Amino acid sequence: ISHTSHPFYTGKMMLVDTAGRVDKFNKRFARHAKK
Repeated sequence: ISHTSHPFYTGKMMLVDTAGRVDKFNKRFARHAKK
């Protein structure tokens, strides 16, 4: 991996991981809110 593409790649992966965590949190929160 080149130096120019590496930061972009890791940043993109972090973004996807964060989005996944937020989605899980939102689903869990929505489940509690229905009560």
